[in-house]
Amino acid sequence: MFKKLALNVTLLGIIFSNQAHAVGTNYYYDGLEPANLYTGYTLAKSIPNTSIIMKRTTNSNISRYKAVGYISNKDGWAGRGEESMGTGFVIDDYTILTNAHVVDNQYGTKSNASYVRFMMNRDGANIPYNFAIKDIVKIPYADLAILHTSVKLSNYVRPLPLATDWQIMNLKKGTPLYSVGYPYNGTSNYTLRYWNQAMFLAQSANKTELIMKDKFRAGASGSPLVDAYFRVYGVRTYSHKLYNVNDDKYGYVELAGAESLYGYSGAKVLQYSY
Repeated sequence: MFKKLALNVTLLGIIFSNQAHAVGTNYYYDGLEPANLYTGYTLAKSIPNTSIIMKRTTNSNISRYKAVGYISNKDGWAGRGEESMGTGFVIDDYTILTNAHVVDNQYGTKSNASYVRFMMNRDGANIPYNFAIKDIVKIPYADLAILHTSVKLSNYVRPLPLATDWQIMNLKKGTPLYSVGYPYNGTSNYTLRYWNQAMFLAQSANKTELIMKDKFRAGASGSPLVDAYFRVYGVRTYSHKLYNVNDDKYGYVELAGAESLYGYSGAKVLQYSY
């Protein structure tokens, strides 16, 4: 359906063995097409970097961000037995949504589910919930994956609803979207929760991605982009500044990309949910 494009290794971070590593993927990212890069850079440059925020937060049983958690993958890019990680979030009774690259193994196919755990609402050593994963379903033609549990997650948390196609397509430039994830913070500890305020810039040309101005750092892959009502518009996926270093002009303006839940992708997510 879409051509494949290996992502430049400076754009997407996989965390394993307590170290930060950048890897390539076989997923197609429309936001990296030259025309979309030009649009994204022009728009991101017009908004000051001070308008986006990444700040430390803690876990809370009363916050809607309780649905966000740490994904541990011991069958990931580092090889079986070594931990890689990312972020994910609950979207219904038995379903967690994340990026597919978070739950891929060293061969770029989905990991064995028995090696993957979802540590909902984790903050450092405080792990109030630790759920086993029953199976993994990758969404075709997107860097998205569904994780199913045998435990009814809605007994413990209120799932995050998905935005409608109309709501996604009516986003305006400069609209703030929010997230919680487990990003690189200048240390080797990726288990701490951080809250982000990002800015929507534009839809990518084929409508599969949200072009964002976002302090996206390695480890936050799979975290949700929500509005003030906690409706999920997209899944944070990549950036040009994973480790607080401006690798290029795109990193300087904090240009980033998120998988959109518009159209095909959103419909497939709902199809494979419980």
